[in-house]
Amino acid sequence: MTEGDARRLVAEREGRLCVRFYQRHDGTVLTSDCPVGAKRSFFRAGLRRVNRRQRVTAGALEEAPQIRHINPSGCFPLYESCPLRARSTAPSLRHAVGILGVLSLLACEGQIAGTDSSTDPRDLAGPDARRVSLGPAVGRRLNREEYVNSVEVVLGVTVDPDEYDLPRDERVPQGFRNSSLDLLLSPARVNAYDAVANDAVAEADVAGLVSRYSSCTEMRDDCYDAFVNGVGLLLFRRPVTDVDRELYSRLFTVTQEEGEGFQAGAALVVRAMLQSPHFLYRLESQAGSNAGDARQVDWFELATRLSFLVWNAAPDQALLDLAASGELSSNIEVQVERLLAHPRARRAFRQYIEQWLYLDAIPDSFELGGDMKEETYRLFERLVWEEDADFMRAFTEKRAELSGELASFYGLTPAENGFTTYDLGAASERIGFLTNASVLAARTINPSSSMIDRGLFVLNDLFCESVAAPDTPELQDAIAEVAVPETSGLSQRERFAIQSEEALCLGCHARFDPLGLAFEQYGSAGQHITEDEFGNSLPGGGSVELGDLSFDYSNVEEFAAGLGGSEAVARCAVEKSVQHAYGRTLGSNDADLLSEVYADFVESGRSYSALIRAIAMHPAFQLVEVAP
Repeated sequence: MTEGDARRLVAEREGRLCVRFYQRHDGTVLTSDCPVGAKRSFFRAGLRRVNRRQRVTAGALEEAPQIRHINPSGCFPLYESCPLRARSTAPSLRHAVGILGVLSLLACEGQIAGTDSSTDPRDLAGPDARRVSLGPAVGRRLNREEYVNSVEVVLGVTVDPDEYDLPRDERVPQGFRNSSLDLLLSPARVNAYDAVANDAVAEADVAGLVSRYSSCTEMRDDCYDAFVNGVGLLLFRRPVTDVDRELYSRLFTVTQEEGEGFQAGAALVVRAMLQSPHFLYRLESQAGSNAGDARQVDWFELATRLSFLVWNAAPDQALLDLAASGELSSNIEVQVERLLAHPRARRAFRQYIEQWLYLDAIPDSFELGGDMKEETYRLFERLVWEEDADFMRAFTEKRAELSGELASFYGLTPAENGFTTYDLGAASERIGFLTNASVLAARTINPSSSMIDRGLFVLNDLFCESVAAPDTPELQDAIAEVAVPETSGLSQRERFAIQSEEALCLGCHARFDPLGLAFEQYGSAGQHITEDEFGNSLPGGGSVELGDLSFDYSNVEEFAAGLGGSEAVARCAVEKSVQHAYGRTLGSNDADLLSEVYADFVESGRSYSALIRAIAMHPAFQLVEVAP
């Protein structure tokens, strides 16, 4: 379809047009359905290609990339552009939006011109050195937290995602909600983006944006272009292209036709940009001479990586200005410190802790759930922001900030109703974050097997090791046949000890059962107990033979002290942070990266700020792979 054909089609339909675009792996764009017959393997392959080739185009208002299915013909839906809902009214506006959406696809140029360098930046210490892994995943959609955080950074508007029914993103097993391969789009998200953009722009200081980015407000091209250049840099996290400028400047003429002025046009531009893939996705060029090689990210890409690392949000104007001036390269560590000092870093850290410890599994309706989570947040925040302490102290800390109600739940005498600091020196059953009610409740998937749930949490998320789940019907049936039923009246320790004698179960249970025994004396809501519902006594002791640890423990204090002093557990804490920062599952090729970040982390005192600096300053954080 030519540009002329697109214009005529949109004009004929008066903007009431729903277009579905498809793209073959060779880059050909189609406007008719691909043959049916989707398979998961094709889906994954196609998604990787979307990420690598960045064939996602600028959109407006209700446009956004939607990956729906992949099929043997080798083509996949790129996005759908559908008309505005009734509240967006004007025919001329619908007309403009239709043209903008279609032309944005036609203007897509694929990869950006690359470099002529023949040296692979991964050869960091000469040709005989090992090759480090590549940097963060590219082509990622902003997850829910990143999206609302970014709206706040660019517009100063706070968004409650629940008010817009913006869905939570799926969690990667043993990971986070920001994995590139799982950040797909859905109609619910598209609708939420439209509603958020409409309301956020209505609340934002659009007049302030106009004053900041445009020296004139007459209805003429140079004024339009100046505003699009300035606000586009802020929202797209890179300089706008000629194509961007042409597309978004046209929206001013739409408002002019409706009898409105410059500020109304500026508001429409911002609303459109908030729903562009260049705002909703983290897009980076993967151009270069040889497929599979690495190149240094440009300064705008690095500014974006740094801001999402520390703030879990888009970069602010100060960081973008440094990128534009070319001065970011000599100010990376200074900027990391600036970002860490901002309250947005605390917000991002809470979101990290929430996902790492599965606190988001606790529903808002859970009794004392909010107070429980607040205890955990405050423990980590005091160690990280107020004391800049060794991060591993979180395992053995004996001070806690509790509400009066939570203190009573713990069997303590409440000092007052608000949050107060309590000395837990005499409370042997409470130590560090492992015995926080929030952590214990979040990792109780089934109360009758909480020992298993919690043991797997320690294995997966504190040691970064795993066991294969019984994921076939045959295996599940075989396990069910040897399982000791809860109705036996035995304790969980006794039930699973009998079950683990079976060869089918021994290999896995021997790895995580001893870790779960440490939490035997805690009920499903994290309350301390000494007997179960059958009257069985709960000793709470066990042994650990894992990683660099080999010891017996008689209580949870000894267990927590062992984990807090473990190098394997400290390395896992680093791995979790790197995994979250890179937005992808880590593999064997990342071993050198993890070892080097860990070494810097240890050398700098093992604080959280030291860990963030180590990630940001590692050479791999500034690399991107050249696409085939």
